[in-house]
Amino acid sequence: MSTEIRHRASLLFSVVLAVVAAVLVLHRPEAAPAAPVRTKADAPAVMPTMASQLQRPQYPNFAPVPDQRRWLIDQMRAMGVPNKVLARVALEDLEKRQNQYATEVSKQCYGDPATLAALQVQFDRNLDREMRAALGDGGFKQWDRENMLREADSGKVQLTASESDAVYDLWKKLQEQQLNLEQAKVDGTMDPADISDALDKAASDFNQQMKGLLGDDRYAKSQQLGNAAAGLQQDLASVSPSDSQFQQLLKAQEQWNDQQSALEKQYQNDPSSPDYVAQLKALNDAREQTYRQVLGADAFSALQKGQDPGYNEMKKHETLWGLDDDKINSVYETLKYYNKAAQDYQQQVSNLQAQGQNVDWDAANRNLQQFASQTGQSLQDYLGENSFNKMQQNGVFNLSPPTLPLMHSKP
Repeated sequence: MSTEIRHRASLLFSVVLAVVAAVLVLHRPEAAPAAPVRTKADAPAVMPTMASQLQRPQYPNFAPVPDQRRWLIDQMRAMGVPNKVLARVALEDLEKRQNQYATEVSKQCYGDPATLAALQVQFDRNLDREMRAALGDGGFKQWDRENMLREADSGKVQLTASESDAVYDLWKKLQEQQLNLEQAKVDGTMDPADISDALDKAASDFNQQMKGLLGDDRYAKSQQLGNAAAGLQQDLASVSPSDSQFQQLLKAQEQWNDQQSALEKQYQNDPSSPDYVAQLKALNDAREQTYRQVLGADAFSALQKGQDPGYNEMKKHETLWGLDDDKINSVYETLKYYNKAAQDYQQQVSNLQAQGQNVDWDAANRNLQQFASQTGQSLQDYLGENSFNKMQQNGVFNLSPPTLPLMHSKP
């Protein structure tokens, strides 16, 4: 069972929870106005409203936590908040309380791994019960089935009602098997090798049952779509896109995959062709532009940084290497400019050769080497020799451009 689906809470929903909680804390119900005098004829029309007001539960701070959580969810649902948002609010509250409790337990047991592992298994086992108590049966089943559609890799494959029920049952069975194996690991009743084999068998059985249910073609399609979506979810985790944004980006990624495959097939006998390189660059640029438009400039920039190994290394070791946010961003932008400029220069030289012009490849290589040397010197002057050397030793800088192919030189 994927933990990302259940353990990702976006900033949006944190804000929703905070705002709603603040409203509930600050709100003080006004005294009910005196009921107007009614005749016996119109009394029945007033009674349901009054009864509803009298029966609506009000949970004080000392009420059990599940009751407080359910009351909050009910109030938000009455405001028209979608079930998906309600589920994330409930899940975030559960995880927040679990983290607080785990912190206290960790202090008492001095961070004992076995104790903390047992605590996590207990949380995982209780999660469905707690979410059902918060959302109600209908809300829980809706949320849980949406998780199933993502995690079971059924993606965009259309399912009949009976197929959906069958896939859900298979998925819940797999969940239970995985939880039982987690418990066996904590209890020490199975060794790690046996647990690994049992997990593999459970996953294999699930996949075989899915194939039998969907058929070979639909199962293959579900796997392809599911893997693409799972990979994209992981890539976009740092920017937490909305569901609408994610679907747009998934569509763009699928189109890029299809176009790239067709391009590779077209140029499979000539992968160094300038036309192939140019068309592939155009595909990448188009996908990048779509990402920028869907996410916005700031989120797209954050996504690029989060996917850059050098940037992540600088953030991880900024204190050790004598860096701060300004220096990290400056180095990142400098390296980004260097890589793009070097690639553009290589493409220009290749285009000249493709047009039948004579190219001095030795001079072109010297220009690239000089550009790399100048960029390195600028970084060293900016960072200082000590920081520069540490970063260079740890592979943050990649200032050695590939040598242009002399064998392509025209006579």
